[in-house]
Amino acid sequence: MRPSQMLASVGFLVGLLGMTAAAAAEEPIDFNRDIRPILSDNCFACHGPNMKDREAELRLDVEQDAFAQRDELPAITPGDLTKSAVWLRITSDDEDERMPPKKCGERLSRAYILRL
Repeated sequence: MRPSQMLASVGFLVGLLGMTAAAAAEEPIDFNRDIRPILSDNCFACHGPNMKDREAELRLDVEQDAFAQRDELPAITPGDLTKSAVWLRITSDDEDERMPPKKCGERLSRAYILRL
């Protein structure tokens, strides 16, 4: 992913999770318009529509599945970034837990993550 795409994705993710007052005051976040493209760029290879390649029985291309309660946390918790499994995975210091995994190529940089 190019840096400009990454920056655009950050804005959408912050808006999705309601982390700023400005995001809350703007047009409501739409999963298919605002969130799905970010997940598509970073997550669908392992958590998308292809059941054969899907990991951890986690499907992120469907809003209902992305927001569904899982073992401990939903993958995405609108309005509270810290209660989203996605956030915990992308910020993990444990290389085995961190997403996206190294095998998928380019990982999210610490600088990119801190902007979220």
